[in-house]
Amino acid sequence: MTEVSKDPRSGFYRLDPVPTDSELTEFYESRYYDLIRKGGRAPELRKMSEGGAVAQRELQWLQCMYRDIADKLAEIAPGRRRVLDVGAGMGDFVRYMRENGYDAEGVEPAKEPSAAARQQGLPIHTASLATWSADAAHVASVDVVVMLNVLEHVPDPELVLAQTRTLLNPGGLAVIRVPNDFSEIQDVARQQLQKAPWWVCSPDHINYFDVESLQRFMTNNGMESVFVMTDFPMEFFLLMGDDYVGNPSVGSALHEKRVKFELGLPPAFRRRLYAALASAGVGRNTMMFARKKG
Repeated sequence: MTEVSKDPRSGFYRLDPVPTDSELTEFYESRYYDLIRKGGRAPELRKMSEGGAVAQRELQWLQCMYRDIADKLAEIAPGRRRVLDVGAGMGDFVRYMRENGYDAEGVEPAKEPSAAARQQGLPIHTASLATWSADAAHVASVDVVVMLNVLEHVPDPELVLAQTRTLLNPGGLAVIRVPNDFSEIQDVARQQLQKAPWWVCSPDHINYFDVESLQRFMTNNGMESVFVMTDFPMEFFLLMGDDYVGNPSVGSALHEKRVKFELGLPPAFRRRLYAALASAGVGRNTMMFARKKG
């Protein structure tokens, strides 16, 4: 098993040792997209790349999450409309937010997706968070910074959150989504299946937060949690006998069940349900809305 160690301050886990920049570059250039094609990483990206009805269905499902973000921001931060999406890809989230009245833009370090987004008229800048936050013109320039499945990939999450705070104006919010890993229900499923922790994915998943450790991490780094929700607990399937670990075809069928379930829920009820699950630490992913302190 890949070694992990627990952060003594915030309680999240991280790979030990943390991969070097050269190791990460080699992985992303030579292996990452092959793993996506085979179903071993980011299944939503593989589905989106297929195009046609499959991609449309996946986008429809992702828009459940986008709506949860937009609706919750309107509730807890009315009037705050300037949004920056970090790791914006081809701009699907930015497009959704702009279509729903937000002044949204994004930064994406990869040249191809950011250029493709601009060809569609979306304000996606080819830049990393580090370079964007280092520009004095961007200091305290936005109301909300959104990072969807970003924080688990970065070698130094504390630095990333400091850069995020630099961009936020007083009272601004960060919306952070990460996998809910090393959770209690995961451990129950792991013991029942007698498997090693399958959620540890080296070298690209470097940090592993659960609900509690994400809250501690945000508090310890100058952010105050305002609202937390999770999403469908895929571990329920494991405990009911549907073993998707290492089985992409089984995983795809179960993902479709989750999609059908979440699309069928009224949005406000979905948020209440998943906020309740978050209070128990249950859910496949955690999404937190946190306000900049001071």
